[in-house]
Amino acid sequence: MSIDSQLKETLKNAMRSKNKPLLNLVRMLKTKMMERTTKGGFDGEVNDALWIEVISVYEKSQRKALIQYQGLGDSALEQVAELTWEVNELQTWLPAKASLEQVQTWVNEAVESMGGKEGLHSGRVIGHVMKAHKGEAESSMVRQCVESALA
Repeated sequence: MSIDSQLKETLKNAMRSKNKPLLNLVRMLKTKMMERTTKGGFDGEVNDALWIEVISVYEKSQRKALIQYQGLGDSALEQVAELTWEVNELQTWLPAKASLEQVQTWVNEAVESMGGKEGLHSGRVIGHVMKAHKGEAESSMVRQCVESALA
């Protein structure tokens, strides 16, 4: 089932069950897609790859907001809970990310293919891994693995 179909079904179910947070989330995703497709210069079709891109961008923005709210302490507990739920719910439509062990393997392979860690800059290795495994790994995890591999 396509992501578009899944979202339509989720929207219907959220309306029936009066699940307001889920309803708002799906509506927000549909709005983000509409913004993307009506923006000047768009001439493609709406497919799963585009949905994943739109959802990923939205999920990343929500993660950043979550980090900011967590820094506010007890005064933002409600927002932290809402954003945590939302980020977790978005995973439903996103492909699974690589595990820490898999990322470490990719980083080690990249370091070896680039001639060992002597004289290597972390930015080159991060770029190599992220380009080779686009969308499969969290950039922060790749950065941590590269820093530990080059240390």
